[in-house]
Amino acid sequence: MKRILNIILLCTLMVSTFSCKKTETLQKDPAAILSAAPKLIFTGLLLNSSQAPWSTDQRHNQYMVMNEAYYGNQAYSWTTSDFSAYTQLRNVVRMEVEAQKVGAPATAYLALAKFFRAYFFISATEMFGDIPMSQALKGASDGMFLPKYDSQKEVYAQCLQLLEAANTDLTPLVASQTKVDGDFFYNGDLAKWQKLVNSFRLRVLNSLSKRADDNPDLNIKEQFAAIVNNPTKYPLILTNADNFQLVYNTSNVSNNYPLWPSNGIVLKNDLRNNLGATYMDILTRTMDPRVFVVALPTEESKLSGDPNYATKFTSFKGGKTGELQTTLKDQAIAGKLSMINFDYWLASPSGIPCVQLGASETNFNIAEAINRGWVAGNAATYFQQGITESLKFYGINNATTIANFLTQNAYAGNTVDGLTQILEQKYVAFFQNSGRQAFYNYRRTGIPKFDIGPANANNNQIPVRWAYPTNEYTVNTVNLKEALQRQFGGADNQNGVTWAIK
Repeated sequence: MKRILNIILLCTLMVSTFSCKKTETLQKDPAAILSAAPKLIFTGLLLNSSQAPWSTDQRHNQYMVMNEAYYGNQAYSWTTSDFSAYTQLRNVVRMEVEAQKVGAPATAYLALAKFFRAYFFISATEMFGDIPMSQALKGASDGMFLPKYDSQKEVYAQCLQLLEAANTDLTPLVASQTKVDGDFFYNGDLAKWQKLVNSFRLRVLNSLSKRADDNPDLNIKEQFAAIVNNPTKYPLILTNADNFQLVYNTSNVSNNYPLWPSNGIVLKNDLRNNLGATYMDILTRTMDPRVFVVALPTEESKLSGDPNYATKFTSFKGGKTGELQTTLKDQAIAGKLSMINFDYWLASPSGIPCVQLGASETNFNIAEAINRGWVAGNAATYFQQGITESLKFYGINNATTIANFLTQNAYAGNTVDGLTQILEQKYVAFFQNSGRQAFYNYRRTGIPKFDIGPANANNNQIPVRWAYPTNEYTVNTVNLKEALQRQFGGADNQNGVTWAIK
């Protein structure tokens, strides 16, 4: 009897064990990707590293005005935003993990991961101020789910170190002509990536101009000069051929130009959207040939009877960002405001590439640094090159046209007026490119002067940051409040001045 009971118990145990294993097997998702190739993650990062044109950000850059409240506004009424950069940073960590599994063939992805870490951390600190960095992204590895907030100065210092390391790591890979897969920006060319790393570093250093004299430990001026003075070690994006830009296509509707209508029918009239006066006033004042490319003359000038209306700068007008939308709508209906040139922007579903960081910006950043005395050189040369690259981007290649514009807008020297010229031309070159960089440059310098009027919903102020995500108050309360107290005396709103721009 005892022997029979033992046999029954053994059979029961075997059945139970088999059932458990079968259940575990059935619970596994056969479609789950448990180990992704670094190139696939890299492609995903590229898809999420670009900021599209014609967005709300571009209205806050004062390039466009919206006169229909149903579709949005430019009232500067934002408050909070999200930590979407950390989603991409987690993908960077995963790319590092998968690259380490592969070993030597994936070394390039580890170098590029350093760039992307800096890229996305900078994106977050530009928006908010102090952010988690040194303890961030360690939930899975270290069980650290409540990271402290690093000071904005510490974030910038760490990111600058990452960019230096990325350049160092890329140097031998470029020399050996190593290529990376999954790259639809630069087709795997690491030489172009190295130029991007160093040009982005110049952008970061340039953005810290207000802290260059009172933070000697950061060596902001010295770092900038070291890069510019050693092009062999630190190659840069100085011509449009190396622009970091998203090129749209005609074959894949998921990557058509953002303005391209889903039904493919282009209506060359849009009274809801007009060019902004902050942008248009610079173009017309400087007699900029780009105005004839990007914009249409006003309907009022068309009906004036002047046969030469389309070639006159006085025929182009922008709407003021601070105007009430009802006023803007009345002006648009009356034909007093310019619309975009649909024949240029919507010639095909591929539209115009969206530059994320380009040659014009890099040249202007160097010109600004020379103007400020950070580095020796001829600021006029870089100023003119920045303008030239932007003109060529818009298809203006005629040497005489370019020369005439440069003569009409000769650099005023390393003076306040010269600096204003550089910053205004950088603003013009940023049109529908580089995300919020036009706003960030205004926030840092006050140039160009942004319009504030009765439509402003922020107590007649242009905001300077975003409040922290609301879920941080729930999940990371202690660290968040400590950061708020350190920066803004405990307040968290869009008018708090962060360390970088004080």
